[in-house]
Order: sequence, then C-alpha cells, then structure tokens
Amino acid sequence: MQEKYSIGEVAKMLDISTRTLRFYDEKDLVKPAYIEENGYRFYEKEQIKQIELILFLKDIGFSLKQIKILVQDQHGKQSLELLLKQQYQENKQKINELTAKQKQIEHLQKIGVLSALTNFSDITSIMRRENKMITVRRKMWLYLIMLIIFELMGISLMYALQLGPIIVIVIAMLGAVFLSKYCYDRVEYVCPNCGEIFIPSFLAFNLAAHTPKFRKLTCPKCEKKSYCLEISRE
Repeated sequence: MQEKYSIGEVAKMLDISTRTLRFYDEKDLVKPAYIEENGYRFYEKEQIKQIELILFLKDIGFSLKQIKILVQDQHGKQSLELLLKQQYQENKQKINELTAKQKQIEHLQKIGVLSALTNFSDITSIMRRENKMITVRRKMWLYLIMLIIFELMGISLMYALQLGPIIVIVIAMLGAVFLSKYCYDRVEYVCPNCGEIFIPSFLAFNLAAHTPKFRKLTCPKCEKKSYCLEISRE
C-alpha cells in the first residue's frame, strides 16, 4: 500500500502553501491521488514528484502555461529539452541586459558628476550625450587608421622617389590637426564640482591632460580645475 500524505503534510514537506496546491489542482497541473468524502485531499509519491518538478521549473523561469503544456504532453521529455534550451537563451539574454545595466550604474557612480547635477532631466541628458560619444570615438579610430595608412603610403612614396621626410611630416601634422579639430567640434565637458557644461578653448583642449573619457580643465563657472566628463554636443 502506497503512503499517502495530506495536503498540509505535502505543503510542509515542500515548503509551500496549501493554497498553492489547491491552485495547481484547479489549473489541472497536479491533482491529488484521491479526495475523501469529507473533502480532504491526499497525495502519493507520484504527485509529490510532479509538484517538485513544477516548483523546479518555476524557479528556473518557466511560466505556469509552459509547465502545463509540458506536464500534459505525451512526449514530455523531448518537450522539456526544447523548453530548457529556450529558457536558457532567454535567461542568458536577461543576464546580458542586467550586466549592461549594472555596468552603466557602476560607470555613473564612478564619473563623479551626479552629485553636481540638480535634477533627473540633467542626468538623463548627460547619460544620453555620453552614450553618443561612442559613435564619435569610433569615427576617431577610423580616421586614425586612415591617417596611419596615408603615412605609410607617404613613407613608401618618399623612398620610391627618394624624397625627403617632409611629405610624411606634413601628412602627420595635417592629420593630427584634423583629428583634434574633428573631436573638439563634437564635444563639451561637465564639471564634476558644479555640474556646469562648457566648451574649453581649442588651445586648452589640446594642452589638457586627458583619459579616454575625461579631460583636466578649468571650469569657467566655479573656476576649479579637475577631470571633467567628456560628452557629445547637442
């Protein structure tokens, strides 16, 4: 004779509520092995295993609709494999999205300008304009590669025609000026002290120490010199 368990015992065993078990019964997910005349529900090992499977599938992200299809499918094993693959891809996408959001939050905490901004619209604008800098930097890299190619061509031409190094020097200088002007015309800076958005002089822009995302400049408003966040112009 198989062991039988009351709905309360099963709920305690699986650390769920009796309401959950009744809900699974109503939705035809797992029905009790039998119900006595007094309305008491009793489960056997087979039903408990089914409930454990449902709880496991819920924990890894399956919807009750998917679980019901799986439980009622005659080819449940094959369906489970397909659903697991699908859920794996969905979970992986969610993880990637959350990772990207976490990196953005970490970056915002690091840049040090949030405390200087006065409202959420300012923060949103800064985030949007900083993201646009990705395109500007990509183009800068493209132009830099083109400049290197031209310089190599100039060196080849210099040796082929036995010319002096002047042609390479001219190409390098013109290219450097072009790249600098291209970047300067597309960026401005956020002061981490007062939140002022400003455009430095071309000379200050070129002479300032900088990192890929910051440039050490003097704010025209608070007159403090610090590493200012680089963002794209509107």
